[in-house]
Amino acid sequence: MLLAVVVLMLGGAPTFCDEKPTTGTPRSWGRPNRGRVDGAVALTESAAVRVLPKRHRERCLAWATPRLIGALERAGREVQKAVPGALALGVGNLGRARGGSLAPYSNSHQAGRDGDLAFYALDARGPVALEDLVHFDAALESADGTLRFDVARNWALVAALVSDESIELRWLFVSDGLREALLAYARKSKASPKVIAAAEKVLHQPFDAPPHDDHFHVRIRCTAEERDEGCAD
Repeated sequence: MLLAVVVLMLGGAPTFCDEKPTTGTPRSWGRPNRGRVDGAVALTESAAVRVLPKRHRERCLAWATPRLIGALERAGREVQKAVPGALALGVGNLGRARGGSLAPYSNSHQAGRDGDLAFYALDARGPVALEDLVHFDAALESADGTLRFDVARNWALVAALVSDESIELRWLFVSDGLREALLAYARKSKASPKVIAAAEKVLHQPFDAPPHDDHFHVRIRCTAEERDEGCAD
């Protein structure tokens, strides 16, 4: 039976810190907007990956399938290798320990295959560790003009995720303007044509949600075994 203890705090905002994952074989069930997950694991913060401290850490939504968690940890390390000086990859909402609705935070993230990733950003002094998700326009600037979208490190993140053979990306949601900047940088820097082609397929501004100009939303596909048991991309 799914545990559904919700602790109300911070003026009524729900957190999910009393929930525990199921044991046994990790499995994603159902659709991203109507599903659950068995055998979820929590993101372990390190020098390469961290949970965003503002709004997100207290929600206890750092759970996902081991495949997604592992991919995010590797991607954070790959960015640091590709572009020295990169700070830890900032992670927002992943999901609950057993999956299910994240209301009021999101309609998806229910089956352990979704994650919100903060953009890498720069200020006048260099890389900056964002405390929350920050909007960037097509000119790569934040609304207050103090931050710039770090296109080199954000492209390194995209390249790491599309190249990770342990997962298959379904989508990497991002606004059209930022998508074009990323692909232009990739071509100018002579990135692998195979990696660019893979990125072109998954980088996408959603039609039924905000444009995602403040974060990447990563979604991975079901495995063949999960699909046979009811997982749906």
